[in-house]
Amino acid sequence: MTDERPSGLGRIISLLAAAALLVLASACQPDRPLDGEGGAKRRPLRFSHGYWVGYFPLSIAEEKGFFDQQGVDVELVFNTDLYGMISDFTAGKVDGLPWTMDVVVRVLAKEPDVRVVLYSGQTAGADVIMARPGIEAVADLKGKKIAAKTGAMGEMLVGEMLERHGLALDDVTLVNTRETDVASHLLNDTVQAGHTWEPYVTQVAKAGAKALFSSKETPGLFADFTLFRGAVVRERPDEIRAFLRAWFQAVDYWKAHPEEGNEIIARALKIPVGDISTEGYELFTLEEVRRRFAPGVDPTWLMPLVSKHVDFLIQDGQLGRRPDIKEVFDSSFLPPAVSP
Repeated sequence: MTDERPSGLGRIISLLAAAALLVLASACQPDRPLDGEGGAKRRPLRFSHGYWVGYFPLSIAEEKGFFDQQGVDVELVFNTDLYGMISDFTAGKVDGLPWTMDVVVRVLAKEPDVRVVLYSGQTAGADVIMARPGIEAVADLKGKKIAAKTGAMGEMLVGEMLERHGLALDDVTLVNTRETDVASHLLNDTVQAGHTWEPYVTQVAKAGAKALFSSKETPGLFADFTLFRGAVVRERPDEIRAFLRAWFQAVDYWKAHPEEGNEIIARALKIPVGDISTEGYELFTLEEVRRRFAPGVDPTWLMPLVSKHVDFLIQDGQLGRRPDIKEVFDSSFLPPAVSP
């Protein structure tokens, strides 16, 4: 029987070839920071995102390679269910989460070991309360049904609208509805008004609905924040700083190249480019973020807005006590201020 095993020289050649292939493969792999014993590769920062204009710069940062340029390995975890993003965070499936202040406060009540490192933008008209034909003014809503996500910003926006026009929540019937489902309720006349955003605002407007109120009339109240787990903040501070550098790089790029930015987002999220717009939404520059973090020196300081959300959630029964928020908002991870 012929021995088909390689000779001594053949084995050496085979081992050398295998080693060369391993070196070549390693050279082709992206650099990742090391972590733990034995040089084990650290996993990427896992960060949630979804269908909301305030999260869209993440797609640009990924597509343009800004995360890599800034030296951080990021895995974006897309979720079509915005509320599913919260569940992923509380279950420990992701390290970071972008969401509105009401969610930040609720997370704090359950998991106080988190840090808010970015105040990224605010809705300035993007959140709209649309009304069916026949409802010409807020006063016409008395005794009517309004669709909104109860215990969340939708209910807050409805409450603000009613209060400013001499009505209260007791004067209407709130129908607990996700923002993405409001359009169908309006079109089917199961409610007479509802809180939603684009592209649903345009859809119901084509059917004759009109805007009664929007977040443009409540500046700063409905804003987006970025939070990370406390353990991640303590163990991976340089990566969070790099993440924020890439974020602002993407924001600046989108503002400078809006058409290309829209196309990148449309490809990444597989949505029509016509559905992408920053109308009614303000993405903050680094200077604006720094100003809003600065304690008490500016009317846009975020703490009074946080307190308003805390008050709402306590009155709504979602919070039994006021969470300690003094150490939660941390601006130390922001890039240095731009010199004049």
